[in-house]
Amino acid sequence: MTFLLRCPSFAWLVGFFAPTAVSMFLQTDVHENFHKPGERPHASAIAALPKDRQRIVATVSRLARDSDFRRKVIIAYDRRCAVTGLQLKLVDAAHIVPVGAAGSCDDVTNGLCLSPTYHRAYDRGLVVLTENYEMQINRKKERELARLGFSGGLAEFKAPLGRQIILPADRRQWPAIECIRSANAFRLV
Repeated sequence: MTFLLRCPSFAWLVGFFAPTAVSMFLQTDVHENFHKPGERPHASAIAALPKDRQRIVATVSRLARDSDFRRKVIIAYDRRCAVTGLQLKLVDAAHIVPVGAAGSCDDVTNGLCLSPTYHRAYDRGLVVLTENYEMQINRKKERELARLGFSGGLAEFKAPLGRQIILPADRRQWPAIECIRSANAFRLV
């Protein structure tokens, strides 16, 4: 493997047709030949690679969740963002009680269908869901953004807020009040 990677014509040919494959081979070469298993590659080993192929190999740890959660939530909300009503295949399934929080589950009643922007805003506490199923701006976070000079576009962002979200047709799939309370307590709102 090392010989082929150091052969410029081979590397160029494979890189032209399958850059991911070359990157994978280069990562393997660095991983197997320049450091011990379980350790990070030394900076000199990475520097020896062509600039356009340098990557850091990282280990990612994620909490195990039900892979069907996303599909169930998105179908329950008719593939629409609960805040804006937009479909456009641009929606996420957001957990009301965050994944890492005690009491979080993968039930539809712990889910919201949100556009990526509102999903991030919800996860970061910029918007909160009330027990009346209204999505509202978190005034404390709003003031913090203004203080930091990051309030550009806030008026447009707030336009669909302050009214009841779009809820699933099946009332049994509506957000559970216990989940809303738990999430708001977790986010200190």
